[in-house]
Amino acid sequence: MKVVEILREPNVDAEPDEISVLVSIDALRRCGLQITLESIWMPSGNKDWMYRVDPADPRIPLKRHVHIAKKKHTAAKNMQASWNDDGTRHDKGSFNVSVGSTERVRDIARSVLGVPPSIVLESIDGAHSSDALIDDISFSSDGKIGYMSLRTS
Repeated sequence: MKVVEILREPNVDAEPDEISVLVSIDALRRCGLQITLESIWMPSGNKDWMYRVDPADPRIPLKRHVHIAKKKHTAAKNMQASWNDDGTRHDKGSFNVSVGSTERVRDIARSVLGVPPSIVLESIDGAHSSDALIDDISFSSDGKIGYMSLRTS
């Protein structure tokens, strides 16, 4: 049944409480509705590499970020690399150096986040700026509590 047919003759007894509309991923991409595809593992277009973009949450605070892993490792957090949309590492405690140092993975991250090649993606062993006050940020497993480690020197 088409929506037009449902709405043509309003009938209180026959009015639907809910209408579901199924839209393909390709249609969402064509419409530029990328946010609807967030938090879903997607093929990167590079053999066996997948990515997942998670939205920002200012309440935590949490920046928009991307996770990248081989298809077989999407459930293994320690086999992923992840960066925030400003180029900083996202999961500092579980960032996989081997994955994160792969140029293909870095290219996927830049492309998916829409950041230019001039943005340097932070590496696990990169030196911290002496101006930085925050040394590390992590979150509870439910994402409701944020922990911040401040630089003391």
